[in-house]
Amino acid sequence: MPRIQQLPNSLINQIAAGEVIERPASVVKEIIENAIDAGATDIDIDIEDGGGKLIRVRDNGCGIHPDDLALAFATHATSKIQNIDDLEHITTLGFRGEALPSIASVSKTTLTSRAEGQEQAWRISPHLGNGISPAAHPPGTTIEIRDLFYNTPARKKFLKSERTERAHIQQLVQSLALSHAGIRIHLKNHGKTLGDYGGGDLTARIQSVLGDELLEQAVAIDARAADMHLYGRVGLPTCTHTQPDQQYFYINGRIIRDKIIAHAIRQAYQDMTYHGRHPIYVLYLDINPELIDVNAHPAKHEVRFRESRLTHDFIYSSLNHALRGNIPANAPTLPPAAPPARSSVDDSTPRPRQTPLYLAGSERRPGRSAVAESTAYYQWAQHIPAPPQPASAYPLPSAGSVAPGPVLPAAAEQAPEHPLGYALGQIHNIFILAQNAHGLVIVDMHAAHERILYERLKQQLRAQNPQTQHLLIPQSLAATPATLDTLARHHDWLARLGYTLAASADESRIHITTVPALLKHAPAPEIVGELLHELGEYPASTAIARLEDQILSRLSCHKAVRAHDALNLDEMNQLLRDIENTPASGQCNHGRPTWIQLSTDEIGKYFMRGE
Repeated sequence: MPRIQQLPNSLINQIAAGEVIERPASVVKEIIENAIDAGATDIDIDIEDGGGKLIRVRDNGCGIHPDDLALAFATHATSKIQNIDDLEHITTLGFRGEALPSIASVSKTTLTSRAEGQEQAWRISPHLGNGISPAAHPPGTTIEIRDLFYNTPARKKFLKSERTERAHIQQLVQSLALSHAGIRIHLKNHGKTLGDYGGGDLTARIQSVLGDELLEQAVAIDARAADMHLYGRVGLPTCTHTQPDQQYFYINGRIIRDKIIAHAIRQAYQDMTYHGRHPIYVLYLDINPELIDVNAHPAKHEVRFRESRLTHDFIYSSLNHALRGNIPANAPTLPPAAPPARSSVDDSTPRPRQTPLYLAGSERRPGRSAVAESTAYYQWAQHIPAPPQPASAYPLPSAGSVAPGPVLPAAAEQAPEHPLGYALGQIHNIFILAQNAHGLVIVDMHAAHERILYERLKQQLRAQNPQTQHLLIPQSLAATPATLDTLARHHDWLARLGYTLAASADESRIHITTVPALLKHAPAPEIVGELLHELGEYPASTAIARLEDQILSRLSCHKAVRAHDALNLDEMNQLLRDIENTPASGQCNHGRPTWIQLSTDEIGKYFMRGE
């Protein structure tokens, strides 16, 4: 066997570079974060050939003292921490002192810097080995990286095409631009601008990076608890993408990908987004640095939470609170209701101030102000001013009955205006037409009734402890040391759910003797196995809730009024009132919209009125 040898520093740095420098975008990330830590307010990035040939980053930060230039490329040399206590109070993006030596070990790097208060700038090129030399440079620092991975061909061959690497850099720069709105960041490729994000407030930065979509179709978040502050924007459940390409989460200004956070966000959107769609969001969590460990990943993409369950539940509850409409008092509200229109559209019809929550066709794209106002309507529609009224049976008329024609009920003359108005009739016994102060409301009656029943069944289930069902023949699942440990720690919690579990004498199996009555027909070993896995993986298990939701979803779907069921006006109006008093009523529990609003102005446009 070969003898143990001390590796040379050059090889150590290249090994470290393999952890820190994955591709050109990794280089850009490390250098921009150094510039941000240096207090820069203006950062320019130039790249060529996807960053493989050239990466140049110039900033106007505090610069590096000439006596520290050589030390800047030494391993684990940093100005950001000095002792073990500093490691527990990290407020900077970088702190290990690994980035520059790692980059210099796999590229031809030149650093030019002029420190604050210095009349002269200085330059150093570690690959030339000629020390520092005077240079012309304004206050700040420029780092130039050429021929990345020139001396590690095995790494270079794993780089993707220039277009792909350039796209990674663009996405990375956008992420960093969102994390620090007050810093101007300018990215160029072969001298052509790819992104220019001027310094400003957070709203302006979100708009410059992501466009109008997130601002117009999102809910603002601003929640505080103990040492945590969560703020930003989360897209409405109807504003989703096929890919999770616009999901940004920052902790103390640092880009983070964390499974606990992802789990909390996914749970908040559960049963509100369409299958296979992904919400969009830009969220910021400011937290006491003592409560997190940022030294958990070589590239600092992950963190550890001292109170992971508390953090998870805070994020989930904050998002759930906003998405389901429990909005703060200063949130936008609907305008005062106007008297309902009694005739066809004419020029005297008051102009509605609210626009549809859901677009009635993919080609209809209202302008920014219109969509922005629809957010207020969405927020109202999700708000629950009082507990839901007892469920109506929605009795169906006899098969020979006919739905009434589109005549506004006389009760509407004296009754107060309801936000969803009063029913006029049905279209093919599938959709309900209603008139309100703003125009026409179209309701998918099956989808709406499905959400109403779903929320009521869920409320009934949560209001009492679930009944248990004893199994005539106990079931079991295979045990592992990990599942046995999880069972020992969470035995009481599982018992409160209705599961009676015990390990076999030889600890090879876990026996199940009781289950929740609601899940008596579900596969108990599979559910318990999933529960034990999630209890060991996440701070709070949602397996039972998810399975219950799936069952309740099926029950509500089967019990809801069906397409082609004829309803009379009283039944239609009762359904409208129940929609108004049901949380998350804008979507069925599969994520599809339940109703849309067409304003009188929009209807008039189809007839070219006012043109």
